[in-house]
Amino acid sequence: MFYKNQFQLMAALLLTVLTACSTTTNKEGPAGLLKYFKEIPLSDTLRFEVSDNGAASSGDTIPTSFFFSQLETRLMNDIQYLDNSGEVQVFGLNRFPLDENTEAYLVDLRQHWYQHQSLFLFDKTAGAFTKRITVADFYGGDGGQILTGSWLFDYDKDGSKDLVRQEIEHWLVMGGEEPRDTTVEHAALLLWKKGQFVASPVQDPAALVRDFPIKSFW
Repeated sequence: MFYKNQFQLMAALLLTVLTACSTTTNKEGPAGLLKYFKEIPLSDTLRFEVSDNGAASSGDTIPTSFFFSQLETRLMNDIQYLDNSGEVQVFGLNRFPLDENTEAYLVDLRQHWYQHQSLFLFDKTAGAFTKRITVADFYGGDGGQILTGSWLFDYDKDGSKDLVRQEIEHWLVMGGEEPRDTTVEHAALLLWKKGQFVASPVQDPAALVRDFPIKSFW
């Protein structure tokens, strides 16, 4: 198309940019991602766990490059066990509100044997994903593994959903006639405050482990 002057050219370029932006993100969520996630009401309690047999994900496959294009790099940096050695599979599971301004997107990531689930938090005011938190995970090798799972519910009875996240560490103690199977369990409380999950102390950590168990692989 031929433009008679520079003003017309700049106006056309601006319109193209604005149109592209409006088709990818709005206050309700990234338009291109919505179709991959089932919208669900936020029930009293949700549990997040990975499978003990590497079962296929129940979610819809999201093109990997497209998914990562919707995120700031910093949101993925602390997922330690994703690497460049192979393709990452991305599956969209559910999405649900956490408060009036925040919607959670539950994403299932797979790479080789590694299983991971995160909640990516979409800020409607910012029109972008601004935070990520691990809710389920399984990684390790022959010498030891760590399994993570979570409960989402209103722990402190303030009307907002909080997270109890539990980890089970498993390893073999060598020595004696046979290796000895060993597991250690610990849990953390993350309260929902001002649009994010905040690690918070508990009076009885052992009770947190006992009252909010996750399915063990061992």
